[in-house]
Amino acid sequence: MVYILIIILAVVGFVLRFMLGVELRNILTFYLLGLIVFLFSFTVAEMPVFGSSDNPAFNEVPQRYLERGLEETGAVNITSSIITDYRAFDTLGEATVLFVAIAAAVATLRSHRR
Repeated sequence: MVYILIIILAVVGFVLRFMLGVELRNILTFYLLGLIVFLFSFTVAEMPVFGSSDNPAFNEVPQRYLERGLEETGAVNITSSIITDYRAFDTLGEATVLFVAIAAAVATLRSHRR
């Protein structure tokens, strides 16, 4: 089945490139976007039903945060205790990704300003 799909994509690419004169960059962009749409559709189809009891959001972790948050972290604000104590590495990773994205955007905009 995979071989048939590859042959079909190659034939479509050949027709678009040599018979219709579409640039190779546009063909590859089309294929990449199709792959992304397929992967997102597959991911959404595999998600649990909203509100289902076996949903990962309904496990024991949030209950533990609420019950033992004050005594384990000492923070009165439960949201702050989750962000700074329980999920500190996750928060650090998110801040790092945000910083890198901003730095890349600034570098890209400055390079095109000339």
